[in-house]
Amino acid sequence: MSPPAKHRAPQPSTPDSESSVRERVTPAPEPTSVQLPSAAPHSAGASRERLEAKLKAARGVLASLPASDDRARLLHVAIMRRDEALLDGVLSALGVTYTLSVPPPPSR
Repeated sequence: MSPPAKHRAPQPSTPDSESSVRERVTPAPEPTSVQLPSAAPHSAGASRERLEAKLKAARGVLASLPASDDRARLLHVAIMRRDEALLDGVLSALGVTYTLSVPPPPSR
């Protein structure tokens, strides 16, 4: 009967003289070209108007929410920080739709 597996000496798969450590070869990164959208002179104003529309909608919703609501706290933080991504998330979670006179920025 052979001893249990934990008591057996490990059998080397290859002798030490044949084993070696190879250097990791990483391919050279290929140059990437980034195409930036053409910046229109009104693009900064457009994003500012879009944010202001969201802030206006958020303030209206915030006034109707109870102060103890967690979403109201998040909405307040988003308004104070002028965090557009957080505004979008909280407003969509609340089911709020708002109209924008300015189209949203192109997705990347």
